[in-house]
Amino acid sequence: MSTNQVQICNLALAAVGTRSTIASLDEGSGESNQCSLHYDVALEAALRGVHWNFARKQVQLALIADATQGQAVPQPWTYEYALPANCLLARFVLPQMAITGAPFPVAQQRPVPFIIGSDEDSDGNDITVLLTNEPLAQLVYTARITNPAIYDPSFVDAFVPVLGSKLAIPLTGDKGTRQTLIQLAQALLNGAQVSNGNEGLTVIDHQPDWMRVRGFAADWIPDGSQWFNAPIALTPYD
Repeated sequence: MSTNQVQICNLALAAVGTRSTIASLDEGSGESNQCSLHYDVALEAALRGVHWNFARKQVQLALIADATQGQAVPQPWTYEYALPANCLLARFVLPQMAITGAPFPVAQQRPVPFIIGSDEDSDGNDITVLLTNEPLAQLVYTARITNPAIYDPSFVDAFVPVLGSKLAIPLTGDKGTRQTLIQLAQALLNGAQVSNGNEGLTVIDHQPDWMRVRGFAADWIPDGSQWFNAPIALTPYD
């Protein structure tokens, strides 16, 4: 049986310790109003907490500006790209790839530095952009997935206390419950990182502290005949 928004909210309400359940997010009760208010924020926090496999997407980025053509791009970058509308977290940038031969199951680091910034579109509206020196860049990112039917069970387990921690104060006023749920959410997110890493190739898709300071994360991508780790958004220019 697939999970839906109401089930997730009722699990969060149970985690908070309320005896109430809701039938919909717009029924008008105090519990449904708080769930509706906090659901999207909690969802995005849970999605950003782990490089979830079910939320992983890869796209060719749309070019906005090219410094080699005399267009304005913030220094020291050469290219400015538009981020996908559903991008919550840019994991890493890939170069344009020509896939030939069979890949070796060996991780080889190949940095592609980038940074997330802001700009204005042609109408003067603020937009989020990606800056890099990589032409024809592709992006692997965490997408904002709103369909609970495809959520990983471990994601639901972690999402529930994340949402519950935001409901605890307005529904119960209990700071202790809120803190307990925050700690539970963190523990479940840490455990989920391990289970996600065990799916597919045995390559770390996480950013431990010792790796984070060096500007690298890991996931799998083919580059010609090799597999390699890719960098996160940390660069010498951050």
